[in-house]
Amino acid sequence: MQILMATNRSEDIFTRFCEALRQEMGNVELLFTNNWTNVLAAVKVMPPGFVILDQGLPEGEPLDLVRKLMSVNAAVNCIVITDLDEESFHEAGEGLGIFAPLPVEPSFEDGVALARSVNQFMGARGWLPLHDPEP
Repeated sequence: MQILMATNRSEDIFTRFCEALRQEMGNVELLFTNNWTNVLAAVKVMPPGFVILDQGLPEGEPLDLVRKLMSVNAAVNCIVITDLDEESFHEAGEGLGIFAPLPVEPSFEDGVALARSVNQFMGARGWLPLHDPEP
């Protein structure tokens, strides 16, 4: 499965987070882009399993970009990096069908939790076999 992450920040910030995704999900390909045009092109041509949208993209804030993505392909699974607290995020993102929020600096533990949620979501729909990571 592919996960496309749109961020202007260095990939190094996400090293431990990505390490956890790879560990927990097994066959996952993490792709990075720093612009919105590439996200839209990917979603139109061959949508990734998930799109992670970071704050600070010049084209807008993550929630605004999710709204635009929904008009292109409403089946895209979106995850947003946000500094909003849980209640504010829920209110701001209501109706957008966002899979999950992530903190501004996602940790290894955040990666493990997200990977397990993704595995459960995809496995429950029969889209991929549940991955049982090695101890």
